[in-house]
Amino acid sequence: MKRIAMIITLSLLIAASPSPAQNDILAEISDVPLETVRSAGFALAGDQQVRIEAVGAGEARRELAANAWILNAQTREVVWEMFDAESSYRNRRLQGINETVSLPAGNYEVYFAFFPYYNFWHSSRRNSFGDVVQNVWNEIFDNNNDYRYYRNLQKDLKIVVRGKGRNLGKEGVEHFQNDYKENAIVTMTALWDDRYERQGFTLERPAELQIYAVGETGWDDNWDWGSRRRYRDEDKEVYDFGWIINTQTREKVWKMTYAESVHAGGAPKNRMVDQIISLPAGSYAAFFVTDDSHSERRWNAPPPYDPMFWGLTIRVKDPAMKSYVKKFDYEPAPDKNVIVSFTKLGDDEFRSEGFTLNRPMDLRIYALGEGRDHDMFDYGWIVDAKTHRKVWEMDYDKTEHAGGASKNRLFDSTVSLDKGSYIVYFRTDDSHSYFNWNSSRPYDAEHWGLTIMAADENFNPADVGAYKDESDKSILAQLTRVRDHDRERKDFTLKRDTEIRIYAIGEGRHGDMFDYGWIEDANTGKVVWEMTYRMTEHAGGARKNRLYEDVISLKAGEYVLHYETDGSHSFNDWNDDPPHDPMNYGITLYLVKPE
Repeated sequence: MKRIAMIITLSLLIAASPSPAQNDILAEISDVPLETVRSAGFALAGDQQVRIEAVGAGEARRELAANAWILNAQTREVVWEMFDAESSYRNRRLQGINETVSLPAGNYEVYFAFFPYYNFWHSSRRNSFGDVVQNVWNEIFDNNNDYRYYRNLQKDLKIVVRGKGRNLGKEGVEHFQNDYKENAIVTMTALWDDRYERQGFTLERPAELQIYAVGETGWDDNWDWGSRRRYRDEDKEVYDFGWIINTQTREKVWKMTYAESVHAGGAPKNRMVDQIISLPAGSYAAFFVTDDSHSERRWNAPPPYDPMFWGLTIRVKDPAMKSYVKKFDYEPAPDKNVIVSFTKLGDDEFRSEGFTLNRPMDLRIYALGEGRDHDMFDYGWIVDAKTHRKVWEMDYDKTEHAGGASKNRLFDSTVSLDKGSYIVYFRTDDSHSYFNWNSSRPYDAEHWGLTIMAADENFNPADVGAYKDESDKSILAQLTRVRDHDRERKDFTLKRDTEIRIYAIGEGRHGDMFDYGWIEDANTGKVVWEMTYRMTEHAGGARKNRLYEDVISLKAGEYVLHYETDGSHSFNDWNDDPPHDPMNYGITLYLVKPE
């Protein structure tokens, strides 16, 4: 019924439009305001040549401040663009175009965008460094009064398409776009800033899906002037983009990336994906997230060719398969089967909690934190309580944009852990947190922090117990959780020549140690082992956190274990990121072969 009503409405629009005998204008757009996109639609009953008359703005063809183009409404492909047309100069700032184009029967959308504050770059063009410097110079000193001049060009800009067909105006564009969405199972389009959209869907049968996504990724250039190195496509950031997960396994079955997308028209950062993927029967969730700038609400650079489809549209390739698709409301972090929860965290917080698994389990980790340029500032990690090994960390490259400011990051995936005891940590820095956002907040601000849930829906609570801090019989001597200005010692005796595993965490930088341990012979006072910078490795967190872990041999005798700290950066008083195993900051000696 919805489709029939749409066809009737569109038929009325066509019937009400002027006939070709009365008017050969198929579409007309004029008087376009600054930083605005206008559109109009038309329909052709048969193949024909149409006449295009247009006036654009720009000193040269490669620097159009105003651009026009035509889309095929069924395929969403560009069939004509002012950038590629032959033009003649009407004056220094205006370019006139008058040409004939052959178009097949079908429906079309005409667009005109006027963005004089930015160059309308073609995807294949690159500016030289000299061009960039000149542009900045002109912007600072307003050379030739460019901006004021462009404001006076609004009434000169236009595009007129002439031929034999039906002029459907802006209403026709809306109907064409609704018709394209008719077979859609997910529609997240015309999205504004700071959006985080999600939609769950179930495929009762395997299906081929068409993914059509338009968003924003890294700049379409391979040179990073800051680091003076070339970017690889896979390293370029994505800011407005989508992905699909299997809700049972948490596996990402599709993600919009720079490498897998193409230029979407307008600014080089506009990117598009139009592809077919095959998915087996199962439960899925689709997402699309936007940052705090450049969207359908307000473009901060020239818009893409298909601006109203900014977002994600998923259609079934075979319309008959739509009846085997069911939608559902996807809940990101359901309040069930929760094992550990650190949420609504503020600035300068450090949380830890232990738990024990009575059997191997898959755990879902849902964590929101702050990160930028491949570094995390508010993040979590998990340590095996017995081995001290880090078993999971909120690594930037494994996170997604969490909505709002691009530094809001989300980890939502499953990890497998063996039977045993674990300690969970989460750390926040001194800015941008639940009680004091210094930029746009994430979509799910209530969960800023970390939540761990059992992944199995048939979870038995008896499989998880309270943290068991069991005494380790192999510990020979231990000085841990040391604070500032500490000088601690512990005596121990070896009845025979013994192999000892040393596990020590301290602070060091530029070849020197500031928090460190050593062992001396109790009778002679001779140092038999000392924690030096050269023998340590990074202990996680700040680079100055250092770790020593190795086995040494000591002869039978009496010894003294020492540990000394300076006046900053120690247990529960960190002045930078803590190490991955903060509870064992200090030194522990283990017998390799306990008696």
